[in-house]
Amino acid sequence: MEAQRAYQRFEDEHRIGTGGEEPTWSRHGRQAAVLVAVMAGFLAVATFLANEAVKEVITAETHRADASALRESNLVKIDIAGGNARLVQLLGAGNPRERRALRIAALHRARIAHELQPLDARLTARIQDDKRNVDRANTQHVLYELAEVGLQVGIVLASVSIIARRRWLLGIGGAAASAGVVLLLVGLLH
Repeated sequence: MEAQRAYQRFEDEHRIGTGGEEPTWSRHGRQAAVLVAVMAGFLAVATFLANEAVKEVITAETHRADASALRESNLVKIDIAGGNARLVQLLGAGNPRERRALRIAALHRARIAHELQPLDARLTARIQDDKRNVDRANTQHVLYELAEVGLQVGIVLASVSIIARRRWLLGIGGAAASAGVVLLLVGLLH
């Protein structure tokens, strides 16, 4: 409370000394403070989105690994069923049970054609989708992190402009923050 009264006394005395006009450095300070607050808001959004993009990468990589393991298992089943079909057919050749062996071989081939190969195609497509999701999320993560850097640099420069009373620092800080916001938007649209 005492600090607020001291600041108010300083402001009042300064207004009296300048004929009641608000000093330009005071306006600059308020403008810079508002800009810093806006930049901090965008920084919070960029940080949140960067964290979400990392989670997306991890989740998609996990899904891709699961689908790859299922596909590998399915490929082994295809090989085994194909080998079983050939083996039954060879063992049944010239045997009184040859017809039965041919039927069993046909069942193995039908399972490959109607169950295992379509499953392989679905798993392959799922792996490709997960790979695209990982690539997209990785790109978004990089864009969000670059946006964070631009916004952090902007906040620092705008804050220093208040202390140094240099408007050009505020301009450079605003430009850095603008670049950060652009990268944030590019990441959102990617």
